[in-house]
Amino acid sequence: MSRILVRLAGIVGIACAVTTGAANAQPIALKMATVGPPNSYFYTEVVIPWMEAINRDSQGTVSIRHFGGGVLANAGNMYDSVLNGAADIGWVLLGSVQGKLVKSSVVELPFGYEKGEVGAVALWRLYEKGLIASDFEDVKVFGFTAWPTAAIQTKSKKIQTLEDLKGVKLRVSGRWQAATVSAFSATPVSVPVDETYQAIDKGVIDGAWTSLVATRQFRLEEVAKHFLDAPLNGGGGMLVMKRETFDKLPAAAKAAFEKHSGEQLSRALGISNDGEVVRVKTMLNNLASQGKVNAPYSLSPEEFQRWRKAADTVAVAWIPSVPNGAVILDAYRAETSALTATAK
Repeated sequence: MSRILVRLAGIVGIACAVTTGAANAQPIALKMATVGPPNSYFYTEVVIPWMEAINRDSQGTVSIRHFGGGVLANAGNMYDSVLNGAADIGWVLLGSVQGKLVKSSVVELPFGYEKGEVGAVALWRLYEKGLIASDFEDVKVFGFTAWPTAAIQTKSKKIQTLEDLKGVKLRVSGRWQAATVSAFSATPVSVPVDETYQAIDKGVIDGAWTSLVATRQFRLEEVAKHFLDAPLNGGGGMLVMKRETFDKLPAAAKAAFEKHSGEQLSRALGISNDGEVVRVKTMLNNLASQGKVNAPYSLSPEEFQRWRKAADTVAVAWIPSVPNGAVILDAYRAETSALTATAK
């Protein structure tokens, strides 16, 4: 064989080896951690199908495995667990990250939105425009969600007026939920959502200031008997990965994540929450017909306006405490207003 042919044969052999090696390369194993029961509605409806779509479209470069039920991290330490590598992807509650997510806490302000879809998409749009992006320098955000209508779920006392709230200990998540509860003369107590059942059951708190989406997930209907349903205050969550980890992924994996994330994921998560509120109300009404709980109820129009007025101080305090606060709040209100007008 001539020297040229030998050289060509070597080049072909190397090329084949590289191609075979790429084809046989093992996908990068990624751990996705969530809290709450693994079969919770938005995991089965949105998060797990999202994970499966990325596995399918990443061209074999990544393989994500779901670890639910707080196995890898709980509601209180999920964000840190993503940063320290205990989990590669984490379902993080915004209110659980103290002192870091300052601008995005706009989602916690009272009477900001009613539907989860509206709150979630509005939050994503603020992020995409860069208005709240500095909160997330350490992580890659795949999508946001927002909890619709923070209900008051109490064990013994039915809350119908502002006066009924005086001294009542309520579970909250996040600084501005706490500020809202304080504005209503109740006592805020920081309790991770996955510890709320035990806290109510043991009398540590009188109830929870939390969306009805948490009720069925964490079996709150077993320990709470009264359910005030009103658009009092919000909160949010997000799917994130450590930015350094994301940046090291192969191009095909990054493309798959980008394809299935963003506003479309945020909208799907918000819609999933809205659907759960409907299901929980149906469940509570069925339980009420059996005499096990009282049916969900609302504030009278006059009382609702009293609560709105009492909450005005919270947004007033939020604006100067947040860099560019006035611009962020105006932008969020503009987004939620536009989305509410077009929401089905």
